Amino acid sequence: MSLSLHRLLAIISKEWKDSIKNPQILLMAGIPILMAILGKGRAQTAEGAMDVFTMPLMVAIVTVGAFAQALMISEEKEKNTLRALMLSPASPMEVLLGKSVMTAAFTVIVIFICTQITGIPDLHFGFLILFVLMMLIISMAFGTVIGLISRTASETSIVGLPVLLIFIFGPMFGSGIDSAVVVKIVEMLPSYQFMLGLSDHVNGGGLEEVKGSLLNLVIWTAAAIVLTFIIYRSKSFDK
Repeated sequence: MSLSLHRLLAIISKEWKDSIKNPQILLMAGIPILMAILGKGRAQTAEGAMDVFTMPLMVAIVTVGAFAQALMISEEKEKNTLRALMLSPASPMEVLLGKSVMTAAFTVIVIFICTQITGIPDLHFGFLILFVLMMLIISMAFGTVIGLISRTASETSIVGLPVLLIFIFGPMFGSGIDSAVVVKIVEMLPSYQFMLGLSDHVNGGGLEEVKGSLLNLVIWTAAAIVLTFIIYRSKSFDK
């Protein structure tokens, strides 16, 4: 699969111009920052401090990384510009990368602001980058899929919001439900493993202790990427 830097930069430039003019994306970026501000200094225990740190990160990755991505793609479908892009010489890799760069950049900026507000626990920076990177890829992939299967921008909320809410709040409330099946499903979510892996690492765990969470995220990352390419190719042949 060939990759043209010129076409890739052209797509990135277009996404930049569209994203900075979209107030909904800016609003989504503000939600995790507000959470970080409200949560700062309220943790009474080490576990509470970890939640204050990880929850804004999780919300930033899902709301900006997934929902903003879905919104931008569905808006392009409404304008019929996505169809033109799919039928252009640009490869699926160029289109998907070009559309993901700005989303990733916004998400990283929001994450950086959140961590400056809440502070960073005593953890290995490499672990943090690896976990955030995989979770971000998963979220952007699902955001892309939601955008592709939604017919309009307004339908994005109907299709994607339930899924994204499960990703965000599943780890918080799933363990409190008196159902072994539900608990098991929640434990398989990448968001749960993201928070669990970082928490285990902060509590002194090394690679051996977090390898289960890492393996879960690797599987989700690979599956999300494959699913995105399948849906993209199927939509490019739709009439």
